[in-house]
Amino acid sequence: MTELNEKQMQDRDFHACFASFAQKMAKDGTPAIVINGFKDQMRRFFDGDRAFLGEGDITPVMDSEVPEMGDLRKYRAAGYAALARTAIIKLNGGLGTSMGLDGPKSFLPVREGRTFLDLILNQVRSMREEFDAPLPLVLMNSFWTDEPTRKRLQDEINGDPHVAMSFVQHRYPRIRRDNLAPLTMEGTPELEWNPPGHGDIYTSLLTTGTLRRLLLSGYRYVFVSNSDNLGAVFDASLLGYMAKKGIPFLMEVCRRTHQDRKGGHLMKRNGCLGLREVAQCAPEDMDQFQDVNKYSFFNTNSIWIDLKAVEEAFLKRRQFDLELIVNPKRAIPGDPDSPEVIQLETAMGSAISLFPGAQAVVVPRSRFSPVKTIGDLMLTMSDCFKVTDSSSVVCRTDWRKLPSVSLDPRVYSTVGNFFSRFPEGVPSMAGCRGLSVKGDVRFQGDVTLNGRVSIINNTGRQAVIPSGHNLTGDVALV
Repeated sequence: MTELNEKQMQDRDFHACFASFAQKMAKDGTPAIVINGFKDQMRRFFDGDRAFLGEGDITPVMDSEVPEMGDLRKYRAAGYAALARTAIIKLNGGLGTSMGLDGPKSFLPVREGRTFLDLILNQVRSMREEFDAPLPLVLMNSFWTDEPTRKRLQDEINGDPHVAMSFVQHRYPRIRRDNLAPLTMEGTPELEWNPPGHGDIYTSLLTTGTLRRLLLSGYRYVFVSNSDNLGAVFDASLLGYMAKKGIPFLMEVCRRTHQDRKGGHLMKRNGCLGLREVAQCAPEDMDQFQDVNKYSFFNTNSIWIDLKAVEEAFLKRRQFDLELIVNPKRAIPGDPDSPEVIQLETAMGSAISLFPGAQAVVVPRSRFSPVKTIGDLMLTMSDCFKVTDSSSVVCRTDWRKLPSVSLDPRVYSTVGNFFSRFPEGVPSMAGCRGLSVKGDVRFQGDVTLNGRVSIINNTGRQAVIPSGHNLTGDVALV
């Protein structure tokens, strides 16, 4: 018998390893197209595929190549004409485990007791009245968020079927880091799976029948954004620009600043727009990766899609080959003794390179105000932001003047701990330029922060800031 070469050995090991994953997914009812997609991604992970996008492979995107949203007002009439063919999709799959949540992140109260979901529903109702158009709201849920979201909608709107449709994205088996086998968790089998990132939106639209249902109902365009970004609201000029120009995929981008230098950026490769994330950057190119003057734009994860172009892409490609994201986790969030696992994921923005003619548009920073951390939540709840008549949450002043927030992670690491330290609401921060809190500090109501405030409590017990206090500079609590 001929001795197997190294490549054949790798192939044999991979197929033996993948067989258990394929069996697990098939038993779970996973469509073949999803199993094949997971196989391709796992192959790349198995081979240690870390193909870098070097400086010689890409070119920056010039200002002249990306229009400004403010210059597209002339397309509003075309946008109004396309309203009846447009739907809104909100990505609603997140649990917010990094903030200590165990339910849908969209249930988190962010303004005056109103949740992300409350504000989204109000936004859509307001837009329907303003534009006199159906503008159906479609939620992409995960297997974690689907049932509680459906129940919440039924409770809040008395089962009105016109408020929100939904579809469930797929799920991938989590991979044990020690032996590359599928994770098994007796008693909690749901922990054996992970949502595969919002890049799964395209395949989920197809396999759930949502894509065909929307197209057959006369809907051609969708505006997609994260449920935790309340600045991402529908805009007729962007819709009109897309429809008038026949653009299949339009990505909203913002200008990078120094504080954005570590995040991914827009670039061009082989003449097409694409994204380069930090994991795709070689160490020797990191300085140029972080040069915000050379690579000036980042993806806000708000995109406009032509559903017909998505359908045609599947007919041509059969599946979407998106950049792989390898996400290490613990099997049980927050439990360092639980097994280390790998989650394979993709991001929907990386599909920009798959649509010939895809474009980007520069939008104001006010359209990008996501809540990803406890500090973001505090700012959003404060008087630095306001809720508009259309239920959009926007910064009251120049976003560059927003204060930095650093809360002691030993105390404020979860939403529950955070709310217990601000039982009467967060302080006034309109005049604040920076806040640092070290130690356990609870704030009573009607507290004002001015300038740069540094609060230190080294007593080992909880300290209280009484009502009516106006704080500035260094504050030592004893």
